[in-house]
Amino acid sequence: MNMGVLDSSLREILDAVSDGVYVTTGEREIVFWSKGAERITGYSSDEVLNSHCYDNILVHTDVLGKNLCFDGCPMQKCIETGERQEVKEVFLKRKDGERLAVYVKASVLQVGDERCGVEIFGELQSVAGSALAERLKRLSDVSIVDELTGLYNRRYINTILDQQYELFKRHFQRFGLVIIDVDKFKNINDSFGHLAGDEALKFVASVLQRAMRSMDFLARFGGDEFIIVCPLIELEGVEKLSERMVELVHHSVLSSQEGQKNVIEISVSVGGSMVDYKDKSAADVIARAEEALYRVKRDGGDWHALG
Repeated sequence: MNMGVLDSSLREILDAVSDGVYVTTGEREIVFWSKGAERITGYSSDEVLNSHCYDNILVHTDVLGKNLCFDGCPMQKCIETGERQEVKEVFLKRKDGERLAVYVKASVLQVGDERCGVEIFGELQSVAGSALAERLKRLSDVSIVDELTGLYNRRYINTILDQQYELFKRHFQRFGLVIIDVDKFKNINDSFGHLAGDEALKFVASVLQRAMRSMDFLARFGGDEFIIVCPLIELEGVEKLSERMVELVHHSVLSSQEGQKNVIEISVSVGGSMVDYKDKSAADVIARAEEALYRVKRDGGDWHALG
């Protein structure tokens, strides 16, 4: 099925709706992405068409951080049962990284012999008010966001990793990941104090955010470690990303709290890996990346390796 199957007048009507609208095939391939969807998400139709809603482009989560694309997708349930689905409080991730509270309604559209899915989503603050939308966002942030850096936390990134592994097993969609470790972080804490260590972590987080692709997922993995999960990537892409991370942070300098005379030099070590057909879980992919990271750290850090 392609977009041409949809009547041109129907496409015009859907484009005129202020809410976001997209249409999928029974296999959840996106074949229509409205002007409203472009406005709300920041993704153009060219960036989205022919992908699948289970590719997790919008990172739909509920208030408690459960990833709906992985468990509880309204569109999937609608297509399977033929029954209309409605979720009043969902969060999506815009292309610019902002998390936005929305409501979601999914219905079935019969095109010839094929059952298609139609999802309509709109900004929650337009119907519930900005104060309620903000309170819901704060509640959701507690579940999935690291308080210090503002990145995803380990709990949430583990759900993303499980989802990516399931997509690989079901649809052969490969993914990679890189683990980033701040070099000599204990020395920073010991020499300049924990506040300086916190500033170093926030600085590294901001650099990583600017350097990754919009479809990637960045989280604080624990302590002074970060992880980037990269859907739909090949080994060359993981290697280039790893190299870019090291270069961007290389010998960056922060001023300590005590003034300009005391500066903190920051570098990172990076280990990367790709999912493999022999992997039994996402943990195997992580283990190879960590092994590569340990090799880099053993050799002095400020470099990258693949596992």
